Amino acid sequence: MSTMVSKPEEYFRRWVQERSDLLLALESEAEAQAIPIIGPMVGQLLYLLAKLIDARRIFELGTATGYSAIFLGSACQATNGQLTTFEIDPVLAQRAAVNINSAGLDPWVSVQCQDALVGLEETESKANMIFLDIEKADYEKALALCGERLLHNGLLVADNTGFKDAHGFNRAVFDDPGWESVNLWTFLPGHSPEYDGLCIALRR
Repeated sequence: MSTMVSKPEEYFRRWVQERSDLLLALESEAEAQAIPIIGPMVGQLLYLLAKLIDARRIFELGTATGYSAIFLGSACQATNGQLTTFEIDPVLAQRAAVNINSAGLDPWVSVQCQDALVGLEETESKANMIFLDIEKADYEKALALCGERLLHNGLLVADNTGFKDAHGFNRAVFDDPGWESVNLWTFLPGHSPEYDGLCIALRR
């Protein structure tokens, strides 16, 4: 039987993709200012998932400074899609807009400064993919709305499902026959925190 690698954290840090100067600057800024970000591994996962399903419309609930939106927007650039990202904090929304502009992604990304659940409820569009990264206590409330806004076989990705406040969401998505899901507890280099849960769910 094969043996596992020694020092797995050190080993798997080797496989983090190279990032642009902008993303590296946002990572440094997030560390200095205690801004939670998804990090390069989850960012690359979002990019790959969006490309894999050829996502033409994506909703992001929770923008912060735009780190994850850059990965999702880059996927939209490749698929000729459109990302709408919602951020309730006007200062963060403005910072995100500047960062997205610096990344050259304005044609594919729209930053909306409003409560994410209100914004999602008000939109009449359906999406191929939703990335959920707001207050964890609101995840369970968001689940039904995400289900309404996703197309058949649309993809929901929820970050930070290892947080206690996400328990209601974890239970609800697991029990709901309208979703096919996997909830992973994993090591995510550069993520806040690096050990956390990540739920990927397909809308039936």
